[in-house]
Amino acid sequence: MAAKKMNIALINEMVTNYKSKQYLSIVTNTINPMSFDAQSVWFDLNALKDFITTIEIEVAKHPEHDLRNFGARFYYTAYPKNESWEEPGYEEIANVNPQYEKLHTLVAIPTTEINGVNSDFDPFDVTTYTGKKPIGTATVIMAENHGTLTPPEINTGLWF
Repeated sequence: MAAKKMNIALINEMVTNYKSKQYLSIVTNTINPMSFDAQSVWFDLNALKDFITTIEIEVAKHPEHDLRNFGARFYYTAYPKNESWEEPGYEEIANVNPQYEKLHTLVAIPTTEINGVNSDFDPFDVTTYTGKKPIGTATVIMAENHGTLTPPEINTGLWF
């Protein structure tokens, strides 16, 4: 597969559009005031490779479902207030930097083509291989969220 490229001026324009519109709306919002928000999320390449490999390994255990055309959907999300991070159900973020409270992040969910549609699914749960969303507050699904937010982390090394 050939590497994809984008024009750097276009990337710069897109980042500037975000900062001058969506980001500005966030930090000047009077209903939910925030002094700053994350402007980027860095993911370790090995974590992303492990995410992809796990999808492939788990689905291969169930060839009868003939799933194909895998991907990842990145949901824009925001961390909850850190006062609740030690409660049951928050284990995955218990060791996250407390300054991430209320900041934007990304959560990746595996997808596969189901009836011609890129659908979310959990490779560990064959009941989701039809695209059906599991229910219940104690339900866990495969997801990736261990990125580093900038800010509050040091923003050296960023081009945009």
